Amino acid sequence: MKTETQEKLSVIVGLGETGMSCARYFARNGIPFAVQDSNVAPAKAAELRDIAPQALLSVLNSEALCNAGMIVLSPGVPLATREIQAAQTAGVPITGDINMFLHLVDQPIVAITGSNGKSTVTALVGEILTNGGLAVGVGGNIGTPCLDLLDKRFEVFVLELSSYQLEVVEAAGCKVAAVLNLSPDHLDRYESVDAYYSAKARVYQGAQVAIVNRQVEFEFKIEGGTKIISFGEDAPVNAEDYGLRVIDGRTLLMRGQEVLLALDQMQLKGRHNAMNALAALAICDQFSIDPVAKINTVQTFSGLPHRCEALGVFGGAEFINDSKATTAEAGRWALERLKGSVIMICGGRDKNIDFTPLKSLVGQKVKIMIVIGEAREKLKKTF
Repeated sequence: MKTETQEKLSVIVGLGETGMSCARYFARNGIPFAVQDSNVAPAKAAELRDIAPQALLSVLNSEALCNAGMIVLSPGVPLATREIQAAQTAGVPITGDINMFLHLVDQPIVAITGSNGKSTVTALVGEILTNGGLAVGVGGNIGTPCLDLLDKRFEVFVLELSSYQLEVVEAAGCKVAAVLNLSPDHLDRYESVDAYYSAKARVYQGAQVAIVNRQVEFEFKIEGGTKIISFGEDAPVNAEDYGLRVIDGRTLLMRGQEVLLALDQMQLKGRHNAMNALAALAICDQFSIDPVAKINTVQTFSGLPHRCEALGVFGGAEFINDSKATTAEAGRWALERLKGSVIMICGGRDKNIDFTPLKSLVGQKVKIMIVIGEAREKLKKTF
């Protein structure tokens, strides 16, 4: 006999890319579901009708959510949303696509998060493991939503995870988990920097191996059974840790006392990309693959679009697209590697970030600043 919970529908909240991937998963597996969205007419409504014409689509509704069997929350919908809070108070289980995925697969999972560089490191790890002979599924917050990876035959999954996705993850239990770095971000969503950092830290729950940045001052609560490997801008002390050492004027990437390669041998430029490479190497060392393939891939990896992407020289000026730099720390990384006078176009959504740490560097490097979008007044006042 079915229980009351089993008879109740799972409700997907938010019909964006993630919500649609959840809908596809439920439809493929014959699981009845409904969808709610804050928009009366979501852009993907027709796509939903094509795959699940029987699924009820409605605007956010507290009463229906309080009677759901389970809520599958899209990352763009905050837990603090009034209707979600009401359902949580009523005892309705709340999950997300990442949490579902983690409990559906048996293959090893690499989970990567951080304030900056997570897409670059996720892509680089995927490429290293692929070149090492493994069938790798790469997704999550980058590219393919994770539930869409389930139908393919992969030996390992590499997932980029955002703080939003991690909010509803319980006991992740990944083979390898990494927090690349932490700097204030998304303070339009989180009540404090610590709340944002704590969401990121959830990636370490139940991990077999935790990759930890030595320069991050936040105190992670990592379980006793988890092996910890560190990386950082300083020289590594332990044989299994990673870091940088300058010898004869060259910046070298090290594992313990072993020289792996020099920064000037990489297509990726900048000290921040040395850190990205160290994190990727630390992650990939947890898999049995050819060490030569690892180093060769790091050397030839050219990065992703919109991340310090050189667009060309026009009228004597070099144009660089760094539009994925959405934190003050990412802005600092970009400015530090640029030579000459900079004309900087910046702005967009105001995420309640403090830009004053950039003030001195902007004064040194930036000749003209063009401010746009919601954050323009804050930027004008700061600089």
